Amino acid sequence: MSTNEITDKDRYASVTISKEELLKRKRPDRPVWQMVEELLKEIPVDDLERMPTDGAEQHDHYIYGTPKRIP
Repeated sequence: MSTNEITDKDRYASVTISKEELLKRKRPDRPVWQMVEELLKEIPVDDLERMPTDGAEQHDHYIYGTPKRIP
């Protein structure tokens, strides 16, 4: 195994951080929804129009390929 490979153990290792360390970290200067809005502006309109409108309710279909649920 090379040094660049990630093992399952690495992928699922838990991370412990102290409360003090969390408090030292810089907080974002704006709410998360504003950051998401900015990121969405970078996606071409054509790509957004091709995205499914039922993605939340049919997520198993889009992620795992299961048949769509009948509403």
